[in-house]
Amino acid sequence: MSASEVAGLLAGEEVTLSHIRRAVHHLTKQNRALLYDEEHPLHKSAAGEFFEALVYELLISSSEEAPCIQSIAAKLSDAEYIPYDKYSPDGLWYSRDGGIRFKIGGRVAAEIDLLIRTRDGVRVFGEVITSPTGTKGFLAEVAAKKSLLSELYGDPVEFLLVLSTDPKTGLRCVGDNDAFAVIPGGDTLYKKVLKSEVIMRKLSPAKSTKRVDGRVW
Repeated sequence: MSASEVAGLLAGEEVTLSHIRRAVHHLTKQNRALLYDEEHPLHKSAAGEFFEALVYELLISSSEEAPCIQSIAAKLSDAEYIPYDKYSPDGLWYSRDGGIRFKIGGRVAAEIDLLIRTRDGVRVFGEVITSPTGTKGFLAEVAAKKSLLSELYGDPVEFLLVLSTDPKTGLRCVGDNDAFAVIPGGDTLYKKVLKSEVIMRKLSPAKSTKRVDGRVW
């Protein structure tokens, strides 16, 4: 199993209204309102958060019948927040909003959007992006995160980039063992669900045999 195969699972998963509703559910009530207010200056940030949540839900869904995936780190509202202790070992510690962070010596060393572990011991980390920009700084950041995960876990590490548009050049360029997937218009799919359906609604996490606490990822 490799990052390219995970990309294939994502790209092949049909986006349903259930995926969209669950993705919106991961946002706070305030950010749900911002998501449906396209004139607000913080709308793009909320749309980016929605897209990240949607990719996570698609990954959870597509992995259920994929024996090659061993586990997926929970995140956002699925994550269990535990206050950080200065005596805690280096590794993953969730932020209050369920963001995946890695701490070294008590300091945040990296933030990552997705974490997948395959049956054959490959660890795949992902970044979800709506608006690709320059590549030089981004690729240096990816290399640093890959090095950090290799140091922490020792297993082979690969990278997955998930985009809402397919750039003709630029951020498609990743390492030899890395991959990218495109969810066309993924940051706008919330429009398929009425605001009234999700603004107050509470949903239980999607059933999954692959989702685990990130600390045991």
